[in-house]
Amino acid sequence: MFRSIRARIIAATVGCLIAALLLNTVINFQVTRQDNQQSQRSILASTCASHSMAIADWVSSKTLMINSLQNVVLTDDPVPMFKQLAQAGGFINVYAGYASKTAKFSNPEGVPADYDPTVRPWYQQAVREDRAIVTAPYVDTGTKKLVVTFAVPVKENGELKAVLAGDVAMDSVIANVRGIHPTPASSGLLVDSEGSVIAASDPELTLKPFKAVISGVDLAALKNGNSAEGEYNGVAKTFSATPIAGTQWQLIVALDSDDATTGMRTLLKASSLSLVVLVLLSAVVVHFVIARLLKRLSDIRDAMHAIANGTNDLSQRLPEKGDDEVAQIAHAFNAFSDKLAVVMVQLRDASAS
Repeated sequence: MFRSIRARIIAATVGCLIAALLLNTVINFQVTRQDNQQSQRSILASTCASHSMAIADWVSSKTLMINSLQNVVLTDDPVPMFKQLAQAGGFINVYAGYASKTAKFSNPEGVPADYDPTVRPWYQQAVREDRAIVTAPYVDTGTKKLVVTFAVPVKENGELKAVLAGDVAMDSVIANVRGIHPTPASSGLLVDSEGSVIAASDPELTLKPFKAVISGVDLAALKNGNSAEGEYNGVAKTFSATPIAGTQWQLIVALDSDDATTGMRTLLKASSLSLVVLVLLSAVVVHFVIARLLKRLSDIRDAMHAIANGTNDLSQRLPEKGDDEVAQIAHAFNAFSDKLAVVMVQLRDASAS
């Protein structure tokens, strides 16, 4: 296959071209892959930051509203203020539980007569942590909505007198989380400190354990600020988590790996196609260029074949165009033919005499 010089030159030229294009493709791919990874990190960071800030602002605003009523909790009739805050702040109910085991509600409907606030989780958590708190989400039996309670202990002269609290539906937070789509197939989740899902794009995942939703990812590692690769509903994702200020919640963004690498895969396909097209075009161009350059060598070969075959035609001469190696060979051939013709004449004359 490579017995001729033409074939060897074409093969060597095309081989060098393929090697150069492959090297260029590999370098471009590596650079693009690094840029893509950096872009993924930037997308995760910016998405987490913007949405977590919105949720944190929601938590902060609700906490401030509850704190604003501390001065009226110990008055004789705080209920009108409770009702006003419930209506203005979007609370389902605003209430206070007193150390005397009594309570006052903006909406007392459905509250049993023997209601003891001091045994309730929201009351005990606020007393235990001695600060404004947000409870773990739960499903309200009346509205069937996901609800959290904001609570703050109320003290007088350093002594606990009551715990002020308000229940609020998490509709806006859930909408925020479901609106997380940095790419079409990417999404977000909100989880609490125990790893239960508070909100997700799929309502069926609400209050399910983290490990039942996401596989191959350690929640503790995510909480430490490390990105991780895993599967969400059986699909490969890149995960990043951001804590929500004022809570023990974590906002997790699941970036779809296929979406994130679409540009890189498109570039690789385009580079591969370009490689094939350029190799084929180059092979054709090199073939014609080499054939044209070596045509004069073929002429030399044919002329020498004619002499070797005994036709005694020593009048053949080759064009000596140019200064390249082929022209030099043609000049040498013509000089050889001239000298050979002289020798043949001398031999003929000698034989005749």
